[in-house]
Amino acid sequence: MACSINGKAIAAFATFCTVLVYLAVGAAIFQAIEESHENEQRKSYEDELHTLLQGVDEDFHDELKAPCHMVEVLQATPNITNSWTFAPTVIFCLTVVTTIGYGYMYPVTDEGRGFCIFFALIGIPLFMACLAVYAQHTANLIRWIMKKLGLTNGLEDEQTEKMQQLITAAFCLTVILTFSGYLSYKENWDYSDSVYFTFISFTTIGFGDLYPSSNTTDFHIIFICFLILGLISLGTVIEAQTTNFGNLLRTISSSCDCLCKNRCFGGDRVPVDE
Repeated sequence: MACSINGKAIAAFATFCTVLVYLAVGAAIFQAIEESHENEQRKSYEDELHTLLQGVDEDFHDELKAPCHMVEVLQATPNITNSWTFAPTVIFCLTVVTTIGYGYMYPVTDEGRGFCIFFALIGIPLFMACLAVYAQHTANLIRWIMKKLGLTNGLEDEQTEKMQQLITAAFCLTVILTFSGYLSYKENWDYSDSVYFTFISFTTIGFGDLYPSSNTTDFHIIFICFLILGLISLGTVIEAQTTNFGNLLRTISSSCDCLCKNRCFGGDRVPVDE
């Protein structure tokens, strides 16, 4: 048993490390492809601004640069206002393999778009496999804690399963509320907006109508950790609810079958000719 548990733990850790390496390599390639194009865009803007300011008194340069920069931001693609540096690019790669796709960054070069297709084709199933492994480990860990605390004593299997689902849901809610509080503090968002963004992210809906503007390394690390933790915890809850709905639909189907048989045959057994 110990060897089996250790083997599963090693396999899970190896899968997680593979995902991290895949994200890092993908981010490095995207950065190499898109950052040069981004620099060309910025240089083009600087050249146009320089041409615009020629012949204008230097005393008015600062006054003119501010509105020109505002026009650049308003007309910019996301790649101008969100730099393809390494940390944001890792988050971009994570949104690709998780299918969140906020839309705040996207490749604009033919090479970048082609690589994005290749990256997604491998990355999405790889991440989903990792997510399934850790969702199962999370469920096993919760069951183990319940047994250690004696919460399962005297309970039937069905009652134990329901208690496990409640604990998992409480853990997921804690992650959502905690991350929402952090976002509300860092971004000066309303708490309701933070909860909305967190839920949209953890469910991989990813509308993109809200996105954090913080660009520090510590924020990126915390963002990635909470996003992965939220996907695992909410994925476990959704999987459990999918099973519950499946059982409910089977019960309804069985009830409908019995009702139809009773109405058609009056509840009597239909003789079969030998």
